[in-house]
Amino acid sequence: MAAQMTRPVTLAPASRGRLVVCAATAVPKQFKAVKPVGDRVLVKVDKEEAKSIGGVLLPASARNKPTAGAVVAMGDAKTVKMSDKVVYSKYAGTELEVAGEEHVLLKEDDVIGVLPSSDKVAQLKPLGDRVLIKGAKAEDKTAGGVLLATDSGEKPTFGTVLAVGEGREDEESKQRVPPNVEVGATVMYSKYSGTEFEEDGEQYIVVRESDILAQLA
Repeated sequence: MAAQMTRPVTLAPASRGRLVVCAATAVPKQFKAVKPVGDRVLVKVDKEEAKSIGGVLLPASARNKPTAGAVVAMGDAKTVKMSDKVVYSKYAGTELEVAGEEHVLLKEDDVIGVLPSSDKVAQLKPLGDRVLIKGAKAEDKTAGGVLLATDSGEKPTFGTVLAVGEGREDEESKQRVPPNVEVGATVMYSKYSGTEFEEDGEQYIVVRESDILAQLA
């Protein structure tokens, strides 16, 4: 594992097509704890993978930014609990360095789902109005039977629902309104929506219910 930097640096998207370097905010050493306020949660970020599957050391620029970690402190969040292993939106939250360790302070709504002890994305528990979908395989031939190059295959925008969250909270009644889709349904979703994952050669995506366009039968 590469040596840990005292001030972790990540790249975040900026306007007009530029990238801005954002340094994590270091909490002064005299403060030993961070107590999230409101519905925020503090997540200790998983370590980055420094080697490829073949054991080759990767340069920092080639590593995937971790988007998972364990909840170590929380405010009034209702859908997660302490020690949960959570997945969150890639550029969400405020990055903090606490006692030399990388953390991120998130709003509860930025947490995509809770991972099981096996860390398998296929068993992710989506939160709120989110839906976990196993993507369909891309077509590798045209209608006329011509073989397509890998990078020219049409991106699938449909798949099978594996899990659904408890639903969004109604502003007036404060009751959960469950998503109007069921596990096992085949659905179409907006092309550039959601957060994508790849695991064991399979494609997965977590989208909000509002990004689901139709059910197929």
